[in-house]
Amino acid sequence: TTYDVLVGISKIIAPIVPFISEEIYTNLTNEYSVHTSDFPKYNSKLIDKKLEKQMDLVRDLISSGRYVREEAKIKVRQPLNSALLSKNNEKIIEDLTDLIKEELNVKDILFVDNLSEYMNLTVKPNFKEVGKIFGKNINVFASKLLELSTEDINKLQNNETITMNIDNTDYEVDSTMIDIRISSKEGFNVGTINNEFIVLNTTLDDKLIEEGIARETISKIQNLRKTNDFNVVDRIKVYYEADSEFERALNNNIEFIKNETLALEFIKDSNIDETFDINDHRVKLKVEKVIK
Repeated sequence: TTYDVLVGISKIIAPIVPFISEEIYTNLTNEYSVHTSDFPKYNSKLIDKKLEKQMDLVRDLISSGRYVREEAKIKVRQPLNSALLSKNNEKIIEDLTDLIKEELNVKDILFVDNLSEYMNLTVKPNFKEVGKIFGKNINVFASKLLELSTEDINKLQNNETITMNIDNTDYEVDSTMIDIRISSKEGFNVGTINNEFIVLNTTLDDKLIEEGIARETISKIQNLRKTNDFNVVDRIKVYYEADSEFERALNNNIEFIKNETLALEFIKDSNIDETFDINDHRVKLKVEKVIK
């Protein structure tokens, strides 16, 4: 019931917000104090292992994808064409792809059979671990690692072992004995966390670039609205001065920008003082409230 939930929450938050939780608890229960009550017990029947697995995976992929964007120096408002994920995860998170698209600002999620097609994997010995094992045959071990199949590399990444024959001796090779270096193929950037990969298609066409400009423009206009203390429902006019490339992006996304900023019209004006950097374009902007 709602009552039970609120009482339970007041107990949980008590160590963090003692006074608020105390007021909530005592008003609800008429008991002495939340700080002398028993901590709530969880109901194991309400734990959804499948959902936890889904969300753990989605959280990891989003975290890795954001890091990829940061490493590639791509602004968060710049949309990307797609994110590529392992086909093995499709049934697990297929109903949560919209969340991934929103958080990573990508147009599409593609599940592919072989992510290695979009990256380069180089496997080298972990010399600290295997130097004593292989001794004079360490170079032979290193050479054999370069010949590993994608299947064998995947096994090692999943903490499985593979058998390798060196100087007529079979060795069980595991992930602690190797160092896997990952690099992206041109046009893609790859991230990994907990042996899960995400590959972002970082190739930007004109349409994506222009949408990125449009989204940055919306952000700047919204800040100007706030600075001018406009009401959230106020309609505005936007005055601007910019280069032809910015103007093309503006015109191609004009309705989107108008709807997001409540702008009725955009007017070119050469007498504007404030200049903004919008995706490497110097743009002058000014907003004016429309008086009805």
